[in-house]
Amino acid sequence: SAQPTNCAPGTYNAQPSQVVCLNCAPGTYQDLAGNTTCKPCTPGYYCAAGSAAPLPCPGGTNKNAALSVMTSRADCIVCGVGTFCPVGSENATLCAPGTYNDQTEQETCVNCPAGRFQTQPGQTACLTCTGGSYCGLGAAAELPCPAGSYSNTPGLGTAGECTLCPAGSACSTG
Repeated sequence: SAQPTNCAPGTYNAQPSQVVCLNCAPGTYQDLAGNTTCKPCTPGYYCAAGSAAPLPCPGGTNKNAALSVMTSRADCIVCGVGTFCPVGSENATLCAPGTYNDQTEQETCVNCPAGRFQTQPGQTACLTCTGGSYCGLGAAAELPCPAGSYSNTPGLGTAGECTLCPAGSACSTG
């Protein structure tokens, strides 16, 4: 050779007087040329042998905590119901109150529809608003019908769906 050649990304060489560069080991990567070591893979990502960059677990999946090294997409595990996993998730996240997820392998949770609510995190369904209350889109709690209105009908989505109290009667909040 007339000139030394830098090791390419995904490879390294820690010894002098070498003929070839070595691939980064599974579970490590090297994003720069000419390095003497490889970097550990980022949690929620996987690195095959010779990786020049960590690759994220796809949306709806997350890091498999049972593995010390993830080397392929197949090592990512599916997120369960009641949770969500954006791209590159290290762990599944519980759906927030006002949302739910009744399917596995989802990147986001679904808002409770108008007329329904959910007070607890990590749920797979929403509850129907009871009579005398209403629930807007993504409601984490029931809201009472305003004073001067009422409703015996469950599943109302807005305060405007509550019925105005007729003349000659009184209706307190809820």
